[in-house]
Amino acid sequence: MKLLYLMTEPFGVGGVQSDMLALGPDLTARGHDVFLATKEGELLPELEEKGVTFISADFHFSGLQGLWRAARKLRAIVVANQIEVLAPQSVRTTLVALVALRILPFSYRVKLTGKRIPIITTIHNIHNPMHFRYGGWLLRAACDHVIFESHYERDRLLASGLQAEKSVVIHSGIDTERFLPKEPELALLEEYGLDKSKHLIFGIVARLSEEKGHCFLLPAFAAVLETTPNARLMVVGDGPLREDIHKQALELGLGENIIFTGVKRNIPDFLSIFDVFVLSSTRESFPLAAREAMAAGRAVVAPRIGGCPEVVDDGVTGILFEAGNVESLATAMQNITSDKCHIAMGHAARERVERLFSRKQWIEGDESVYEASLL
Repeated sequence: MKLLYLMTEPFGVGGVQSDMLALGPDLTARGHDVFLATKEGELLPELEEKGVTFISADFHFSGLQGLWRAARKLRAIVVANQIEVLAPQSVRTTLVALVALRILPFSYRVKLTGKRIPIITTIHNIHNPMHFRYGGWLLRAACDHVIFESHYERDRLLASGLQAEKSVVIHSGIDTERFLPKEPELALLEEYGLDKSKHLIFGIVARLSEEKGHCFLLPAFAAVLETTPNARLMVVGDGPLREDIHKQALELGLGENIIFTGVKRNIPDFLSIFDVFVLSSTRESFPLAAREAMAAGRAVVAPRIGGCPEVVDDGVTGILFEAGNVESLATAMQNITSDKCHIAMGHAARERVERLFSRKQWIEGDESVYEASLL
């Protein structure tokens, strides 16, 4: 089949982009022609190297005129490439698909089959309150089927108008071969002046932006240091709040106890030196970073929001805390390392990923939905 994915954001670092880097090449390897339309970004060469055809398009429109232009652009892409299945990755791109294929100016059909192109939307997360209010009804009107990464997001959209029979939950999967439990990367330990025999290392891999909650993590870590002075916190990532977060670290007097690495691509190597992975977000749907950490055999501290309870089995593979609550986060970080229980939790985390979040079942699940839509 000829499958076209639609994204709103540039193809840079991000959760949806990571999904595309997995789904696109894997479906291509299974004999499908995979296309992706969005704006260019720093990870584009990696995508194209793996056989996915990239098409430059901007679907981040505003207003009716912007929507009309985006829909005309999409219609032209579909016709030129004889696309058979359209896979928007957001509510916004679904709206563009609705206008392009069902409204402008009449329902488009594939020449070779004479059939209408199915619209199969994947919902990763919905943060925009406006999108949540009308999202269920839009998906009901526009889509042949909707794939959700988590039961949390599906339940929200069912409550706002989507029919249950038009939707399914398929957890996005982890490359369990890439994210393996392994011995600590000695070169990284040396680079950052760390010693596993002396230091207890907490780590976060996240964009330095408001919703990731670094402003709560830093004071929580400061509280941990009061009882565990040998603790270290590695902050992997970059973003718009970099200066604010660095300033907060200085004000809290964290000094050499906190390490800012900037953006890194060798995440498995960093996970190998973490003792505990911390997710301090105030908004989450179905966190990829937490599942990658679990695949690498790391216990996870995560907020009790969104789909996080679907990822982290509280008390078994990690500990959940009250989002935005410094004291609750600090207590979770202290409890997870008491009596070294994070080690057993890490083993359980790996087993949970293999059982529930494998890449194989994810690819096969999505492929089956796409292929069924063509029957």
